[in-house]
Amino acid sequence: MEFIKLFEPIVINGKLKVENRIVLPALGLAYTQDYSFSERFKGFYRARAHGGVGLMTVGPIAVDKVGSAPAIVQLFDDANVEPLREFIDEVHRDTDAKVGTQLFHMGRYSFSFLWGEQPIAPSAIPSKLTKQTPREMTLEDIDDLQRAYLAAARRAQAAGFDYIEILACTGYLISEFLSPLTNQRTDEYGGSLENRMRFGVELIQKVREAVGEEMTLGVRIAGNDFMEGGNTNVENALFAAAAEEAGIDAVNVTGGWHETNIPQLTSDVPPGVYTYLARGVKEKVGVPVFASNRLGNPYLAERTLRSGAADMICWGRPLIADPELPNKVKQGRLGEIIPCIACNQGCFDSVFSQQPVCCVLNPQAGRENERRLRKAESRKRVLVAGGGPAGMEFAVTAAARGHRVTLYEKEDRLGGQIALACMAPGKAEFHNLVESLEKRMALEDVEVKLGTLLTVDTVKREKPDVLVVASGAKSLSIDVPGIDKPHVVSAWDVLAERVADIGENVVVVGGAATGCESAHFIAAMGTVDPEAFTFLIYHAAENTGFAKELLRNSRRKITIIDMVPRLAENVGRTSRWSLLKRLRLMGVELRPNTRLLEIRDDAVIVETEEGEQSIPADTVVLAVGAVSVNDLAREIGGDGIEVITIGDAVAPRKMSDAILEGFEAAFNL
Repeated sequence: MEFIKLFEPIVINGKLKVENRIVLPALGLAYTQDYSFSERFKGFYRARAHGGVGLMTVGPIAVDKVGSAPAIVQLFDDANVEPLREFIDEVHRDTDAKVGTQLFHMGRYSFSFLWGEQPIAPSAIPSKLTKQTPREMTLEDIDDLQRAYLAAARRAQAAGFDYIEILACTGYLISEFLSPLTNQRTDEYGGSLENRMRFGVELIQKVREAVGEEMTLGVRIAGNDFMEGGNTNVENALFAAAAEEAGIDAVNVTGGWHETNIPQLTSDVPPGVYTYLARGVKEKVGVPVFASNRLGNPYLAERTLRSGAADMICWGRPLIADPELPNKVKQGRLGEIIPCIACNQGCFDSVFSQQPVCCVLNPQAGRENERRLRKAESRKRVLVAGGGPAGMEFAVTAAARGHRVTLYEKEDRLGGQIALACMAPGKAEFHNLVESLEKRMALEDVEVKLGTLLTVDTVKREKPDVLVVASGAKSLSIDVPGIDKPHVVSAWDVLAERVADIGENVVVVGGAATGCESAHFIAAMGTVDPEAFTFLIYHAAENTGFAKELLRNSRRKITIIDMVPRLAENVGRTSRWSLLKRLRLMGVELRPNTRLLEIRDDAVIVETEEGEQSIPADTVVLAVGAVSVNDLAREIGGDGIEVITIGDAVAPRKMSDAILEGFEAAFNL
């Protein structure tokens, strides 16, 4: 497929010409702690502008203190106008990217401890995210806040932005006015949909008057709130139509609220599944519509544009992972792409932990100014032991700097534990990480020796300048009676499909990520897959209720036990709830505060708060942790070869730690 529509120019508002259909949406990056437009922001956005994005949205931008936080760039005074103007002038001078911004107010999602004032919202309804109750806005508050938006819009115009977007989604202030769940007012701003739209529509009208017809004005809305009793695609499309009438030139459509229990951005969300939301809005408006969420695959993005569902495509996380993604696609350099795998570990998990955004796959994200790769002063001969994420990232980075690298992997395939993680339902995209690193190693002329264990003898014979030990970890066992019984297996062996016989009663010992994903993997064995489910429903072969039973019922009784009070504790905040939801939907019993005492032939004996209990078990799956494998580092130490140990060979941790260590070790070599 040729990428024709993706790189077709578009004119918005009859005046703003964007060179392609790729949009970097506003992202909460947290690259400041004093509301400033910092050098870190500039480095991040500069890389994406040079990477070929058509429309780059700098922001969100705070319109006042009460609805923001110090980690957000502000335009509630003039402090950032000149820094923004200088940066925008630079982008316009050096690239073809157009630069937009997003005006932002958190409403009841804001935290009072950051500025000492109670959050404000349409109604005094507590936030599930902050656990705080906002103050209901008075008519005077509404007038004051609208004037704050106007002042921020004028400053954005003075700074030279090409495009101004008003945020009206995700559970923030304007969407709180729109939703009957958070707007229980009895005045002209509450009640009917027309009244609930009033605040947003008035605001758009006033901003349009303030900035004039020359400025291109957009709005970002939820395609569906995905909140029970909230607005659906129907109501939100009606708001989009009202926004167009009020003066909007483009509508950016995303998914649901932060509070929704419908996954929006995790790896189990099928790519492109929410495209219908943009289409539903596009049917109601005549202005360009942007589609968002899980559209990072360039082929999918091209097909979405060709289908007519949207006019532009938002690449948020894909452009965090690879700032050069547009250029690489346009130039046919697909093998060089660093793909987003929807792990959320560096981006959304960081946001909700109030940490600066980074990227598991791209250690330079957010550190573009200080982690710029340069050729090494002297070329070194490097041997790498281990083809997991740490070893591969080191090899790619070191080779890119000019070092001569040979990587040894004892298995017949690369990936290490990532290859196991790919087996869990909803994690297939993790394989894209392995494939990407493999392709990039080939492009950098890394010599790869599969099925070959790097030994002491080989190291001594090759006499490298540097030995990198990235040999990972192995699964841990525990000392309890019955641990050696034949029906006791490792979770790693289950995920690697080395276990042929799994009984009807399964107990998984260990409730961290590996245990939970192993339980999910086993549960899915006895169900129809989503494609089969779709076929049955589409052709009305089965009724919906029975088909759901086929989709979720594995015909096994699966129990996860762990001594800890919270299962999946090492899974990121934005993915944990979704994983636990899927386990519950599939009937997996979750038993925290449960300690294994003994394994018998047909059961496990556990200790709980209620005393000892017996749980039937034909198969016992051990997921109790891992231990580092780093014998080679110890055996070579002192032989005059520089030895660097990285990843799980240092200590078993997350994939993000492994890749970052691999990059930094090579960066500093």
